[in-house]
Amino acid sequence: MGSGSCRLMRPIAAALRLESRRVTTPNPSPALTDPLAPSSSQPGGRLDSWKEIARYLSRDESTVQRWEKRESMPVHRHQHDKRGSVYAYPAELDTWWQGRRQQLEPQTVSSEETAPEVPSGVPSADFAPEPANRRRRWWVGIAASLVVLPATFLALTWLPRRSEPAADPSRALLRLTSTSGVNIDPALSADGSLLAYASDRGGSGDLDIWVQPTREERPSRVTSTSGDELEPSFSPDGSSIAFSRGEGAGLYIVAVAGGEPRLLVSAVSARTPRFSPDGRWVTYWTGPPVWVSIGAMTVTRSTGLFVIPASGGPSRALAPEFPHARFGTWSPDGEKILFLGVRDRDPNQSSLDWYLVGVNGGEPIRTGALEVLRTGGLKGVPIPGGWSRDGSVIFANYDEGASNVWQVPISPDTGRVAGEPARLTFGTAIERSPTVNASGHVFFTSVAENVDVWRLPLDVNTGLAKGAIERVTDNAASDRLINMSDDGGTMAFLSSRTGQDQIWVRDIDTGRERQLTSATARAGRINREGSTVAAARPVSDRPRIDLIPSQGGPGSTLCDDCSPGDWSPDGARLVVQRGTPTRLLLRDISSGREIELAAHPTWNLLQPRFSPDGRWMVFHTTNSPSLRQIYAVPVVSEEPAPVDAWIPIVRDFGVQPSWSSDGSAIYYFSSRDGALCAWRQPLDPGTKRPVGSPQAVQHFHQARLRAPFAAGAQTSNHVAAGYLYVTLAASAANIWMLDR
Repeated sequence: MGSGSCRLMRPIAAALRLESRRVTTPNPSPALTDPLAPSSSQPGGRLDSWKEIARYLSRDESTVQRWEKRESMPVHRHQHDKRGSVYAYPAELDTWWQGRRQQLEPQTVSSEETAPEVPSGVPSADFAPEPANRRRRWWVGIAASLVVLPATFLALTWLPRRSEPAADPSRALLRLTSTSGVNIDPALSADGSLLAYASDRGGSGDLDIWVQPTREERPSRVTSTSGDELEPSFSPDGSSIAFSRGEGAGLYIVAVAGGEPRLLVSAVSARTPRFSPDGRWVTYWTGPPVWVSIGAMTVTRSTGLFVIPASGGPSRALAPEFPHARFGTWSPDGEKILFLGVRDRDPNQSSLDWYLVGVNGGEPIRTGALEVLRTGGLKGVPIPGGWSRDGSVIFANYDEGASNVWQVPISPDTGRVAGEPARLTFGTAIERSPTVNASGHVFFTSVAENVDVWRLPLDVNTGLAKGAIERVTDNAASDRLINMSDDGGTMAFLSSRTGQDQIWVRDIDTGRERQLTSATARAGRINREGSTVAAARPVSDRPRIDLIPSQGGPGSTLCDDCSPGDWSPDGARLVVQRGTPTRLLLRDISSGREIELAAHPTWNLLQPRFSPDGRWMVFHTTNSPSLRQIYAVPVVSEEPAPVDAWIPIVRDFGVQPSWSSDGSAIYYFSSRDGALCAWRQPLDPGTKRPVGSPQAVQHFHQARLRAPFAAGAQTSNHVAAGYLYVTLAASAANIWMLDR
C-alpha cells in the first residue's frame, strides 16, 4: 500500500481479530511482570538524561548507551544535538523492552496467561482487570538473530493462532531485519545482492532509506533528512534508488552509496516509484492511501498513474480516464504496467479490479483478477507488489484481519488471469509490501500493530499537551475510542477482542470493563451522564440504533437505517446519520420526531458533535477522498442550515472534531504537517469562527506510535476531565524472505 499520512498509515492499521474472547488488562509497570524490566519508580514524565534513562531501566549508563547504539533503543536528541543532551519516554522504553525481551527468550504461553472468556450467550458481562502477572506479550518466539523458520510460522505472531493449512515444507522463511522498531518496504537489487528498505533504526523516529546485503544484517543509512523516506526501488544497474518522501515532498533518486538526492517528481502525495526493467522509466501514482479512498463514498478525481523518464522530464498519465489508478507494477518485459484501478465513478466501485496498460498508453485491459480472487474466498483489497519472470503477480490482501502474501498468474499477452491464486504465507500476521526478485525469492514486511486508547494530559491554561502520553487500554485486540462521559469517569470503546467488533465500557478509575453488545457493532455513542449507549448494529445489512444501559440489561431499538452521531447535553435528543451522502438529523428520543440539521448533495457529513451548551454542532465532511473539512452550524432552527451558512473551522484537512470542555476550541486531527497529528483551533465564543492559527497539541510523527486512518481502525478523540483521549496504533515491523 502507498504511504499515507501518519505512517504506518500506509495504512497497516487493520482490525485485529482474535479466536478467543479476552478482556483488557490494565497497564501495570513492567517491573510487576518481569524481574528484569524497567523500574516503576520513575514518574510517568519524560526522562531527561542518560542517568534517568539508566535508572528507569535499572542498568548503568554505559549499558543503555550501548543498547541505544546497537539495538535501536528509542532515545531522542534535542535539536542542537550536543552529545549527552538526550531524552526518552517511558512508554516507548516499555514497548522496546517487551520486544527485546521476547527476542532474547523463547516463549511458551501457559494456561495461566489465557484471559477468561466472556460467557457465551450473555448480552452483557462484567469483569475486573486481570492480575498484573497475566499481562499479554507483544509477540511470541522470535529469535534475536536471523532464523530460518517453516512457512507456517510468521514474524511477530503475537496474535492467537488460527487453524491454517500446512505450508509446503520445502519453503522456509528467513528473517532479514531484527529490530524492535519499524522496517518496511523491501526492495531488491537486480542481482539480488542488496536489500533496501525504510526503517526507523536510526533513532530519530523518522523512516529513512537503508541498504544492507540481502542475507546479512549490516545496514548502511542512505538518507537522513527530516521526515519520512519510503518505498525504495533499485535501478536495474543497482547504482541508484528511487523513493518517496513524505506526504508533499515528491519522489527522489539517490545513489546507493548515499549523497544528495535528486528531485524527480514534485507532485503532492506521489507514491510507490518503480523503475522499469530497462531503467529508462519510473512509474508512480498520486493520491490518498488506498483505505482512505476505496469505500462507499462519492468518487472524485483523486488518484492517477504516471510514468516519467528516469533521467527527468515531464510525466505522462496512464489510464487518465480512470478516477482511481494506483500501485503500478511492471511486466517482466517492461512493455506493460499492471495497476489497481476503478474505471467508473460508481460509489459501489463495481469496476474495481487489476488492469493492464501499455507503457505508451492505450486502452487498459481488465484482468478479472478480483472476480477470481473473490470466487476463491479471498477477502480484502489485493495490492500488487511484483511480477515474477514466470508470470506470477505477487500481492498482499489488505483486509481488516490477518493478511498474507499470495500469487496469481497473469498473462502479459491477453491481460487476463491465467491460473488459480496460490497462498505463499500462512498465519495470523499482517503482511504487506511483497516483492519478488529474478530468482523467484519473495520478500515482504511482517507487521505487528496494536491499536489502543491513549490519553494526554492537557494544560489548563493553553489546552495543549503538558505531560507524557498514557496508555488506557492494553490488549492484543483492536481497542478504539468511541467517547467519554462528561465527568471523564466512563469510556465507551469498540473492541475486537471477542473476534468481532463489540461495544465495551470502562470505568477509568477502577479499570473495570463491561461488554455491552453480543452481536457485531459498527459504532456507538455514550450519553453525557455515562448511563446509556446508542449502539449501531447491522440488521439484515442495514444499520440500526439500539439504546443500551451502560450497566447492562435489555436495550430498546431507536431507529432503523440510521447511525448514531451525538447526544444532546440533556440526553433528550440524538443526532442520527442517514442516507448516502450522509446527512444529519436531530431525533427526539421520546417522540421519535426528526428534523434535518445539515445535508450536502455530494459530501458525507460525519462525526457530528454537540457543543457543551447544546447550541452548536460541529462535523467533518468528505469533500473528496483526499480532502476533509470541519464546519460548525447552529442548532436553533427547525430548518436545516444552508451550506453557505456553515462556519468553516478547518479547510485544509481536518477529521474527528471534538469540543473543548468549555466550548472555546475544537480539537481534531490533521495531516497538514505530513503526519496525522492532534491540533486545536481556538474559536470566538459568540460566533464560533476560528480565532488565530491552529495549534499543534501533540505530534505523532514517529513510526512506532501513530494515529491510524484505516478501515476498521480510524483515529478518534475526545476531551474530558483534563485529558485528550485518542486512538493510536503502536507498530513494529520486520522484513522476511520466502525461499522458493
